[in-house]
Amino acid sequence: MKNNQTNNNGITKTIVCAAALALAGLTACIASQETQSIVATMGKGSGSGCIGTYYAVAQMTNNLGLFLITPPTGTTNGIFQDISGFPAPYASAMVVIRSSDLKSWCTNSTNGVSFPATSSDSYQMTVYVNSKTPPPSSGQTMKLQVTWQP
Repeated sequence: MKNNQTNNNGITKTIVCAAALALAGLTACIASQETQSIVATMGKGSGSGCIGTYYAVAQMTNNLGLFLITPPTGTTNGIFQDISGFPAPYASAMVVIRSSDLKSWCTNSTNGVSFPATSSDSYQMTVYVNSKTPPPSSGQTMKLQVTWQP
């Protein structure tokens, strides 16, 4: 199943639910994805850990435009990725912060960052662009994706 939604902030989310057919003819979700196209905020800064020096920032938002995302019921794991597809020398760091205890996960891997997740908590997901030259350029969108797994 695929469902496109646009929130009040003009951010389009594509929610994909991979389904499995049970013997009784029922459909059950085995994973879901949210993909957002977001215009990065340009500006140089630096962060600790794997973030390092960055030149742009993009954050996923929920349906209200807030930076905290709550996974669907039954989620046990999340994978956050920068799927913008920009050519080399583009590089980014992906960071996830759990709101309840501020525990964070960070990676520079193109495979994204995996983290334990539950629907009883919410998560802030940010991409820091580490490459000095565009892309992204001012006004250019990035594509961020989170996959929720049971």
